Amino acid sequence: MPDNWGFVAAAYGLTAAVLLIYWQRLVRREREVATLQRLNAERSHEPSRAGHPRPEPASRPPVP
Repeated sequence: MPDNWGFVAAAYGLTAAVLLIYWQRLVRREREVATLQRLNAERSHEPSRAGHPRPEPASRPPVP
């Protein structure tokens, strides 16, 4: 049994590395979502140059 401690340590090391990579991916996606939400909040709903008012996002027909 003592001969297997190297494999146990390697398994824990690999698990830690995978979790660290996954954590970094989640943080990056969280930043992307926050940026998109901020950009959508800043988007103007004023009439366009042609004089046609922009519809509210909820009033658009669903895309098939």
